[in-house]
Amino acid sequence: MRQPSFFHRLSRTQKIILLALICIVIVTIPASKKIYNWGRGLYQTQASLEKIPEEVKGSVISLKNLKPEHFIDMHNVFSRTVRQGLEFPETINLAYSIEYFQHQLNRQKNGELIVYAIVDNKDNKIIGSINIRELNDDDPGQMGCWINEQYWGGGRIQEAIDLCSRIYFRLKKEKSYTAHVRLWNKRSYHALKKAGFVETGYFYENGTPTRYILELKNPYL
Repeated sequence: MRQPSFFHRLSRTQKIILLALICIVIVTIPASKKIYNWGRGLYQTQASLEKIPEEVKGSVISLKNLKPEHFIDMHNVFSRTVRQGLEFPETINLAYSIEYFQHQLNRQKNGELIVYAIVDNKDNKIIGSINIRELNDDDPGQMGCWINEQYWGGGRIQEAIDLCSRIYFRLKKEKSYTAHVRLWNKRSYHALKKAGFVETGYFYENGTPTRYILELKNPYL
């Protein structure tokens, strides 16, 4: 004859207490530890880790987490000069910009990058964008940043990089990340050096060096 199981041998009060304890364990485990998936970099972290901030305010610029309502303003400052530096088409329309910005937003939702609109604090206008991407062999370099030429100077690029990097390193706990700059793009090269990047070598295409590789180390490690 089969013996009663452990659960069936308990009194009604003991069963209620046991079930309550099981419920507490089920609820508290997800609350104490969450899993974040950044592209290929799956890792666990404590729930105290903050999510991507909606807005971060600096002294001359602020970062606002990219949203569809920013797309038109982003298009209006996505000038021909900016696009030349990024090697984008010389002529684009609003639909092109919206598709590009939406693609970045989708990648952020998939954990492949973080992307912000850059807002000038004095004018309270969107003047550019910055993103830091998960390492990807098919997408050389991890950082992209642009500001409309009317707002060049004044430390805006450097502050945008600093604020976004702090967010990235807090979330990722990586030792560093890289940026690639075409050899002819001296303005961007010097801007990154001023922001704390260190040149580490060249990126080669078809055996020819075509880009500087620059690295920014995590100051918190």
